[in-house]
Amino acid sequence: MSARLVLADLDVRHATDGGPNPRRLLSGVSLAVEPGEFVALVGSSGSGKTLTAMSCLRLLPPNLEIAGGSIRLGDLDLTRATEAELNKVRGGRLGMLFQQPKRMFNPNRTIGSHLKEPLRLHAGLRGAKARARAVELLEEVGFADPLRGIRSHPHQLSGGMAQRAMTALALAGQPDMLLADEPTSALDRVLERQVLQLLDRERRERGLGILYITHNLATVAAYADRVLVMNAGSIVEAGPAGELLTRPATDYARDLLAAAQLAPVSRRRPASTEREVLVMDKVGKHFGPKRARSALEDVSLTLRRGEILGVLGQSGSGKSTLAKAIVGLEAPSTGTITRRLDGAAAHLPTAVQLVFQEPHSAFDPRLTLRASLAAPLRPHRSLTLAQRDERIAAAIKEVELDAGLLDRRPGQCSGGQLQRATIARALLLEPQVLICDEATSALDALTQRTILNLLLRLQREHHLSLIVVSHDMDVVRYMCDRVAVLLAGRVVEVAETRDFFAAPQHPHSQALVGASIPCRADGLWTMLDARTHAARAGLRGEAPEG
Repeated sequence: MSARLVLADLDVRHATDGGPNPRRLLSGVSLAVEPGEFVALVGSSGSGKTLTAMSCLRLLPPNLEIAGGSIRLGDLDLTRATEAELNKVRGGRLGMLFQQPKRMFNPNRTIGSHLKEPLRLHAGLRGAKARARAVELLEEVGFADPLRGIRSHPHQLSGGMAQRAMTALALAGQPDMLLADEPTSALDRVLERQVLQLLDRERRERGLGILYITHNLATVAAYADRVLVMNAGSIVEAGPAGELLTRPATDYARDLLAAAQLAPVSRRRPASTEREVLVMDKVGKHFGPKRARSALEDVSLTLRRGEILGVLGQSGSGKSTLAKAIVGLEAPSTGTITRRLDGAAAHLPTAVQLVFQEPHSAFDPRLTLRASLAAPLRPHRSLTLAQRDERIAAAIKEVELDAGLLDRRPGQCSGGQLQRATIARALLLEPQVLICDEATSALDALTQRTILNLLLRLQREHHLSLIVVSHDMDVVRYMCDRVAVLLAGRVVEVAETRDFFAAPQHPHSQALVGASIPCRADGLWTMLDARTHAARAGLRGEAPEG
């Protein structure tokens, strides 16, 4: 029989904070997850969701400690368990699905090696049986070629494929309880639905309890039994999913609902007569021995001045490879990429800049943000130290960050703060084209909307041309003038955004658009859509329709 997970009055604080009123990062957190139950823990970045999960595993940073309360998995009190007892539980009875898999995998080991460890420790499988089960797990989570998947190292996988592998790893130990921390944030809607259906099947067929951590209420509406809303380290609202989603009691929950879906931005579209600033002609990119594996094949696209072009596709479709090829980090195997930019700096590599997908991986963890932002300015010897500092301060101000963050290291910043810093670093060299590679996929819905609006403002004020690489249909619809769809490294459709979402032509495009329409069972989503539309209209100073 599966065990229930119970947290009672959990407090977490800084271990070095010995004052009379120590600041608590988690305060009085109480929740329970029954076997076979799907409980969603929802909140914005920094609300304490991940800290709650890491407390259950007793994997807190050295400077944090559990100051009060208890955590029980069945009869075992995890707050008092020995390290030996915890090692038997972690990855076995209590599984963890991490948000940023590439930071969690050992880069020196293959995916197959990672999977075989919990299969040996918790399922008693070795040799050919462990290998066969590892292949099965990768197939279940959506690997088109699981045999190649088990031979791959983490750096050889796209962000979405790495998240699939992490899902397989979390399920390998056949857990009683699964802590899933933003497990689908890097996945396209089709794969997101597949992973959620897989987890839903596991909990229905074998009683897996799931504590699903997310910032997006829309993601779990069709699966969650109950929703817990967390803010500033405390649970501020809880209830059955249908009731909380349609009748939230707190302003904070209403704000999360409003941010769950993005409405398209109404803005001037660049005329089709605007000249082209970027031309890709039959671009191909091949990897492996004798270039046997094709990541891109005959990709032909154009970007017009002042345009925002969306590049849409599932994980592994070649989106990030295309972004790297455009910015010069990958050399095309075939075809050409031509820049037709303005001014004396047009020929410089810095005229096209890339905003990376994972902000924590985009900075050297040993350096302060100030040092990281100063690095691209050092080759410009004409700039004095004072001029460098002035330019950095201006860039930080432009992305609406506090200048005090410049003296922090990446580990001391939130994901939203780091993503703003990556945008500031890209702007330092005054680019004409900005490529955003899944720039908001790891952010909570409230922060995501803020960053997207920031990009729109910067695009307008700096007359930038943008390429938005994304698997998120809502982001593409919110931001872009045109959409190009990639499938297995090929462009299968290019259309104006409005036309694309109204009537996609290619079968793959139709599947993507169809997967972005949430389940509307029992009228829940009809009511939720009405509430979120009204909230968005109020935020934008518009009159809501109807």
